[in-house]
Amino acid sequence: MNNPDPPLSRFAELHSHSDHSDGTFGPEKVVEIAHSVGLAALALTDHDTVSGIAAARARAAQLDLDFIAGVEFSSHVGEKEVHILGLFIDDRDLALITATEQARRFRRERAEVIVGKLRDLRLGVDFAGVESAAGSASIGRPHIATALVEVGAVSNVDAAFRRYIGNAGPAFVPKPTLSANEVIEVIHGAGGAAILAHPASSRVADRTILDLADIGLDGFEVVHPKHKKAQQARLRRLIDSSGLLPSAGSDFHGPGGGRTSMGSCAAPLEWKEALRLRADEHARRVASLLA
Repeated sequence: MNNPDPPLSRFAELHSHSDHSDGTFGPEKVVEIAHSVGLAALALTDHDTVSGIAAARARAAQLDLDFIAGVEFSSHVGEKEVHILGLFIDDRDLALITATEQARRFRRERAEVIVGKLRDLRLGVDFAGVESAAGSASIGRPHIATALVEVGAVSNVDAAFRRYIGNAGPAFVPKPTLSANEVIEVIHGAGGAAILAHPASSRVADRTILDLADIGLDGFEVVHPKHKKAQQARLRRLIDSSGLLPSAGSDFHGPGGGRTSMGSCAAPLEWKEALRLRADEHARRVASLLA
């Protein structure tokens, strides 16, 4: 007989998104979903923004759910784009807020260029449509894809990426980003732990991960919906040999956004606590420098 899976009360969801970036649900609803499935803790890690943190934290307090302030930055190492999560951050830190504002400017500028390319292809999309799709969220390619669906250029978001705005599409534009070194420094300055997101699905080489460790990376996601079992095994070996901390996350976006369920790739509580202790070390170091 197979042993039943352990209850989610022993796990923390360390990678989730709300409609303040490219998720479907508002921050409060994301918290409510985490609580409803029985998770012990939740990190909200919207792309390049912390604007949903206050609302999520307040709702989590009402539900007695352990809440972790987070963010997901796009960054680069050389020519390689990498995504870095900041966990246990101080979302009021001025340097962090400035970095998110700069990252959102980069996103908007890129989106404007992509829309220009789509206009040249006579697809009927304008930037006002993209802004409408994004609402108050940080603009990204999913909002451009939604605008393409709205004007009837494609039947669905996947087709928009496949035919036009994906990495091989005619309207693709590389994303300008902060460097990984800048992002890690900002996260540490805000008292957070810097975690490389989905390294296997992003095809980040082990050597690159070790290079990031040399500049302060605290750990990386071993478990992620797009990590196959063999990839997870390789990443676990790298954790053992490197001394970096393991993390995990479902990369929850809600319906139509990654198609993963809340808590499906959550982290054991001991992983979460190790990350919290590392973040505390960074926070203490910052406090000592300011004393």
